[in-house]
This record gives sequence, structure tokens and C-alpha cells, in this order.
Amino acid sequence: MAVSEKQNLLKHTDWANLPKNIIDSIIEKSVPPLSQFIRFGSVCKAWHAAITENRSLRSKILKRCHHQVPFLMITKSQEKRGLYNIIEKKLHGVELSVPYKRRCCGSSYGWIATVDWTLAIKLINPFTGGIIDLPSVDIPVVNKFTKEDEHEFHVKKVILSDDPYVNPDNFMVLALFGASSSIAIIRPGEKTWTYTSNLETIAKDDAIFHKGKFYAVDFRLGIISVQVANMNGSLVSAFDEKIIIPPEEEGDNAFKYIVESSDGELLIVQRFISTYGPYRWTTNFKVLKLRQHANHVARLVEVKNIGDDALFLGDNCSMSVAASRFPECRPNSIYFTDDTILYTLEGSIDMGIFSLETGCFQPFDDMDPSHSDMPPPFFILPTLFENRVTHPCQY
Repeated sequence: MAVSEKQNLLKHTDWANLPKNIIDSIIEKSVPPLSQFIRFGSVCKAWHAAITENRSLRSKILKRCHHQVPFLMITKSQEKRGLYNIIEKKLHGVELSVPYKRRCCGSSYGWIATVDWTLAIKLINPFTGGIIDLPSVDIPVVNKFTKEDEHEFHVKKVILSDDPYVNPDNFMVLALFGASSSIAIIRPGEKTWTYTSNLETIAKDDAIFHKGKFYAVDFRLGIISVQVANMNGSLVSAFDEKIIIPPEEEGDNAFKYIVESSDGELLIVQRFISTYGPYRWTTNFKVLKLRQHANHVARLVEVKNIGDDALFLGDNCSMSVAASRFPECRPNSIYFTDDTILYTLEGSIDMGIFSLETGCFQPFDDMDPSHSDMPPPFFILPTLFENRVTHPCQY
């Protein structure tokens, strides 16, 4: 076919009324980043409906988008937050409504977690307006908060096992809370949290859902696993808890993260911190790989190179991506945000990119520091925009 004939065919094709199977085929063959799907949905009403109304297809898209590079959510005003693309080094025009004074204590699959003065946790999807209200976690000092925002720091981190939009009836929420960062877990339909027995009471730094189990790491490099099962078929959860690696005798000045690599292995990342008065800054990172073999004692082995992986750490659920799939994303590197609970006069300044190859740090380009009274930026995975709705799975 001649070039002129092709151009004429394209010009006279009724793109808005393409057969549904052809539209679905185009979407299925699309690849991340998410912006491709957003652009697709903005072509016309029929194409937008193809993404938002086909639940099976939407689920496939969301699962693929869970493995893209996250955006940085930054505070723009008292009521709005924006998205900064750290790869393209630009601020997107979209503005999202997020509680201004609320600290984010988790970010998983596009859902962020906040906590109120009763220690009730709320999951919010700022891209869709979805809301999931969770009950309060049980802390004896709940009525003894002396400062306006003190309650926000009694829940260290909230982790989701899956995207509630993808798996609405079978996802779990884990909260690290209290002085020792105890573990509480809840599932759809349950009215209260279920608490682990605390095999060891050392404060946990981070947790992740990996191959059907939650794993948590404490500040002395101890690792435990928690597998959830029904108790006599009821909605009350029962736990199978195991110590994978016992904690070391002494801790260090490093915060610990646990993350799944792109090839499915568990990594422990140590973030070494120096402090001076109210100031805190990161001085180094160290990566350890968890080696588990049947009939063998699990152990941690240091790795100097994580290959094509780029890690994203902070108040978000720790995650990795294969950097080669995303131009300008740096392999063998760690992207990190300021997840301290203290805001300095300069705002959130302890964030950037660390190269495991060179041992050098680089700040995020063109990032204005947050105001001192604003919550720090955090990583978030965008999800598909749709009409603002409340998620049907309410507690």
C-alpha cells in the first residue's frame, strides 16, 4: 500500500467506534509507563470506557503498572499535593487532594495510609477518591497524647498485601505500631485487628508481603515471617509466626528496610544515619541478601551490586524495578526519601539517589525543599484515574 493510501485510510478511520475487541487488543499490547494508558483513555469517551469499565482488563493493566517507577508525591498547598517524576525530572500538572497535616505512614499500590488521634487508620487512593476506613489499633497510651500531631507517629508503617482494586476480597493490611513497632493485621470483613504474639519484642523497622507471607525486619537485623490463615473458617485471622533470623546482640545507627528484588529475592537495606541536634542525614547504604534453603539455617550475605535493580525506599512500601525497562532510571542504585519523623527548618532534605557502584549521593533535580511544617515527600505508584468513588470494601 502506498504512503498516500495509508495516510488516507488513517484519516478516514472512525477511531471512536473501533470494534471493542480491537480496542482491548491495543490496550493489552500496551506497556508501562502508566502515562500510556492515561493518554489512551483521554482520546475519546469510548476509549476511556474501554479502560475503566472492563474490570478484567483494568485488573491486568493495574498489575502491570505495579512494577513501574513510582512518582514522588510532594506538598503544593494546604489542600493539594503534586506528582514529581524523578526520571523525567519534571512536575506533572495534576493536583491531588490529600490531608495536609497528616503524615503518610504508608504507600502501597497507589493507596496511602494516614492515622487520626484515635489511631484509626484510613487508606486513601488520591487518584480515584477511593477510601477504606480501618479500626483503631490498640495502644494503651492512646489517650495520653500531649501534642497535636503526636498520634501520627505511633503507627510507623502500613503495608498492603495486594491492591484492593485488583483483589478486593482477599487483601490484607499490616500495621507496625507502638513503641516496639508491634504487628497488627486485618482483612476485608474483619471488625478488629489481630495482633501477633511478638516472638521477639525488638522494634521493627520495615515489613513486606512476599510469596504469601509477611516478613518484618527489626533494627538489630532480626527477621520474622507471619503467615495468615483462617481460624476455624471464621473471619478472625490466625498466625503462623517464625523467627527466620534471630536479632543480633547489639544494634547500630542504621535504619533497616526489607524489599523484594526484581528477580524475587528478599533484600535487607541498611541506611546509615548521622545526626547533629535536630538534623539527620544519610551517610551510606549497605545491601544484604536473605539466603534461605531447606534444612539450612537462613543467613544474610552482603551484596556489593544489585545489577539492573533500582530500589525505592522511604515511607512507601519498599520496592524495586528493573531499571533497563525505564530510560534514565539508574541501575544498581537506591532512590530514597526523608522518612524521619522530625521536620527541620529546611524541610525534608535527606533524599536523593545513592549509587552502589560509586558510593556517591545525588539530590533529586529541580526539587524545591518542603516547608518546615509540611509532611515530607514520599514515593507512590499512580493508578488509573476514574470517577471519584468510595471503595466498596468498608470496615
